[in-house]
Amino acid sequence: MSTTAAATFRAKTNSMKSWRPRNPPSNRDRLELYALHKQAVSGDAPPTTNDDELSSVADRAKVAAWRTKRGMDQADAMARYVEECDRQLSVYGTRDSDGNSSGGASTSSPNGSAMHSYSSPAAATTAAPSMKGGETSASGNGSDNDGGNPNNTSYKSNANTTPLNAPASYEEINNDDSGDGDGGGAGGVLLCPRGLAAVPLLCAAASESRSAYLARLHVTHPSNGWWAKQEPLCLEVDNLLSIPEKLIIAFATYVERISLILSNHMDGGWPIPVMSPRVLQAFLWPVHNVFLCAWICLILVTTYLGSLVVMSRTLLFGAKRTNAPLGRLFMEEVHPSARAVESLCEQHQAIGVRVSGLALMPLMIMCDLSTSIVGRLGILMGSLVFVGMGVCSWWYWLCVLPWLAVCGLCLAVMSGWCFGLIELAGN
Repeated sequence: MSTTAAATFRAKTNSMKSWRPRNPPSNRDRLELYALHKQAVSGDAPPTTNDDELSSVADRAKVAAWRTKRGMDQADAMARYVEECDRQLSVYGTRDSDGNSSGGASTSSPNGSAMHSYSSPAAATTAAPSMKGGETSASGNGSDNDGGNPNNTSYKSNANTTPLNAPASYEEINNDDSGDGDGGGAGGVLLCPRGLAAVPLLCAAASESRSAYLARLHVTHPSNGWWAKQEPLCLEVDNLLSIPEKLIIAFATYVERISLILSNHMDGGWPIPVMSPRVLQAFLWPVHNVFLCAWICLILVTTYLGSLVVMSRTLLFGAKRTNAPLGRLFMEEVHPSARAVESLCEQHQAIGVRVSGLALMPLMIMCDLSTSIVGRLGILMGSLVFVGMGVCSWWYWLCVLPWLAVCGLCLAVMSGWCFGLIELAGN
């Protein structure tokens, strides 16, 4: 093992302990860092594990992620760990000591680096029990006794410890159990941060040109597809309400995998060449974009409906019980949702994103109208108007938008033939 590689690995491990991401990394990315680090310092995971030691879902997920690296050389794992850290630093950005953001992937697309967290867009924000041997949780929240604070000075680093890489401010907000109505305690966790933070990045992904899309697929292995690395953003993965997001990701992953597998076989040299794999991939390019646009719409609608439910509960039971003050809901979810929809209609956006913005225009109008009423008549009247309009418009979100999504998918398939023929003619 190279001394330089080991030194680089140790330096990267130490630097990740103080990393404060601009956007919270996804569970998948955290598990990837955990698995690579464990493989680098401990080698292959044991084939079997005592179930008593894996009492939580988080522990089982960590072991499963570690086992995916079986057979990987420890030196390779170190190099892969450093590369993955650099990728996540680029994708999620870094928050400086003054709370400002630097770096990040505000224009990230699937081309070059996967957008997992928007991927991740939602990552678990609750500290998971640490594994035996002193490792930190896969979610990067620190050990069991550090209170979920990544900056806890009592934390001791050792060779078998996965680096702390969760954003301190995000964890502190979501672990605030003070019950004063201003924090994000267990009773009032909002849906907003991960989902809405992902919208600009998904828009950038949807702006990927056909040539860039084909070039990216040409160098992508079937097991390393972009869609396969995504996860629900607005809700926890095990939440039943995240099924619509899971379905979009699953269908898109299936389509992408078929394209990559056929491309791999064709490039491998079939006895009788049928056609270039680029033809099929060009056919699927509009479908890929429609899935991205559908995901953007679903994120915004889920955030809107989630705000509607939480606001209704607050109106009925009070902010002290729900730990979600009405003012905070307007500031962190209602207003950002309206601005996110407005950004979809900007001139520089891809045509599919702009159409999605038009479909979501009623959401922006209702959010802005409610916000204006708050300024004129007070927070209570604005909240009542917001809830009332949401109840009256349920048919649009649950019936019309899904129908529009299906129509968009059909249109993508029809236009895909055109792009496939263009690619075929170019060959």
